[in-house]
Amino acid sequence: MKKKIELLAPGGDVDAIKAAIIAGADAIYCGLDRFNARNRAKNLVFADLHGIIRLAHQYDCKVFLTLNIIIVDPEIPALIHLLNRLVETRIDAVIVQDLGMFYLLGKYFPDIVIHASTQLTTHNEGQIQFLKRVNAARVNLSRELSLAEITDLSVRAHKEKILTEVFVHGSHCISFSGLCYLSSVHGGNSGNRGRCSQPCRDQYVRTAAGKDFPLNLKDNCAYSDLRELAEAGVDSIKIEGRIKKFHYVYIVVKSWREQLQNLCHHNTTSNENHDFHKVFNRDFTNGYLQGDINSSMFIDNPRDNSAIHLAETYGAATPEKIEDAKRELYDLKTDIIADVRARISPLTIDRAALTITVESVAPVSLPRLKKTSTRTVAPTLFVLISSRKDLHLCHETSADIYFQIPDRLTERYEEFVKLFQENRELLPWFPPVLIGEDYHTAVRFLHQVRPPRIVTNNTGIAYEACRQKIPWVAGPYMNIVNSYSLLCLKEKFNCSGSFISNEINRMQIRSLRRPDDFKLYYSIFHPIMLMTSRQCLLQQVTGCTKESIDDECIQQCARSSSITNLKQIKLLIKKTEGNYHRLYSDTHYLNTEISADVPNLFSSFLVDLRDIPTRTTLELGKTETVDLFEKHLSAHPGSTEELNQAIHPSINTQYKKGI
Repeated sequence: MKKKIELLAPGGDVDAIKAAIIAGADAIYCGLDRFNARNRAKNLVFADLHGIIRLAHQYDCKVFLTLNIIIVDPEIPALIHLLNRLVETRIDAVIVQDLGMFYLLGKYFPDIVIHASTQLTTHNEGQIQFLKRVNAARVNLSRELSLAEITDLSVRAHKEKILTEVFVHGSHCISFSGLCYLSSVHGGNSGNRGRCSQPCRDQYVRTAAGKDFPLNLKDNCAYSDLRELAEAGVDSIKIEGRIKKFHYVYIVVKSWREQLQNLCHHNTTSNENHDFHKVFNRDFTNGYLQGDINSSMFIDNPRDNSAIHLAETYGAATPEKIEDAKRELYDLKTDIIADVRARISPLTIDRAALTITVESVAPVSLPRLKKTSTRTVAPTLFVLISSRKDLHLCHETSADIYFQIPDRLTERYEEFVKLFQENRELLPWFPPVLIGEDYHTAVRFLHQVRPPRIVTNNTGIAYEACRQKIPWVAGPYMNIVNSYSLLCLKEKFNCSGSFISNEINRMQIRSLRRPDDFKLYYSIFHPIMLMTSRQCLLQQVTGCTKESIDDECIQQCARSSSITNLKQIKLLIKKTEGNYHRLYSDTHYLNTEISADVPNLFSSFLVDLRDIPTRTTLELGKTETVDLFEKHLSAHPGSTEELNQAIHPSINTQYKKGI
């Protein structure tokens, strides 16, 4: 192997950082007690940071700081205070999700190297070009990608002089990162704020397929794929685990270091490492990397699989043998902890290092953003549909009608081109995930159709719309929650307007400052999408004759089901033709309060009338429903009460709680 691949390790606390250094990490990512996506980790205090950086650099190990959450306007002064302190350290890079943070770093702190977080779910070429424009030096690619897809994206990234990074070990999310709202909606703990309570790992009422943990994936392990990752051009391999203990970090990092050295010096790799089974795991899979998304990627057990694995090596995993294995592993773990602690004990964080800084720079003081000008024009209505039978709304209402573009557009390209060419008043609404050829097809669609305006939830399509000078609006799943994200979209990408995330509350919305000649939008009625998954969410629920997902599944499968957790909360699984699997809340979101709570801020409000059945009932037809929403927005007497009576039940818990 000619090219050196960086080994990037987690550092949830000081001991884990020391363990990663001793085990041979080339770089460590760690978080402070604010602004990072692992609130459950112990994390660091700023007073330790200088000493940690100095210690790591003595071992030729880099330190990356995680600032990988979305942030609201009242937090900006604290963020700037942190960044002013950070420039006086020798931090090697920061890991970022929020577009406002990208904007602030690029404009006011250009010497800080930026890495794009996995929360941005980067999976197509346009997203890499988008991130290049906001000064990302490295992108973490989506965990759902195959080796072939990683190869294509690495080629594009390297042309843009951007490095690529791939997770190779640790927990697997069932949802595309940054697109999971399950913990936010049903627990008030947003994954986009580092507070995910992992309800996907919970026990559910046993499904028809006989599963108690139907959303629980095995851990990711690409140990046997290292050669292929090197050949794919990957620059950094990343180990997940900032809430894992120091002995776990040591064992996993050491094993991966040995694999890298064997490939580099002897051109050999091992297919299995038994040390991985000595520490916490949920068993292992490399299904995504191999392009084989199959049922064996799930495990119907949320606990440590180590004892079961050890018992199976001795024969059948009977209860007696599992108990024996647990005792053996406990003794082994005790020895490992003692050994690793002895190895890291000589490493100390030198508090004197606090006086060693880079050349001092004048602190940044942000200019005050101009107060949003008051609008006198009444807000209009957007309506989203996904069925031809609803096209009559284009002629029966004054609302702008958007039509949902499928995740897998390629096989239905001609159908959708014809649809929009025959209905010129119809506007495209692009989904969050467009992988590989489907992204290229969507770009071709823009070229051919030339719509007068689009809404996109995918930054790759945003980049292309900007390049083609097509007016575009940032969709609600781009997670926009602060004023500097709005400036980023307008100044960097000629964006004409943006939806504001439904995760934030009234006071957080009120703090927003809308740029001049820029429109803001908000979804007031919609089915609540909890996650989008490349896995089959039905496999463990209703069962399927197929072991693996193929193109036919994505294009033709149209099935629905549900799961219920032990708190008797039902979640809906919806698979539609040409789309990935999605999980929904069983009740629609309805917010009739916001137009009065935050007057004169929003140009338009969205009413999502796609046919995604939940417990929520519409007592009126769709034309009448749109008419009633328009009356509500124009403050027609009695319309709000009539609307709340016509649509029931509904929830707006995110608006009440915020992030």
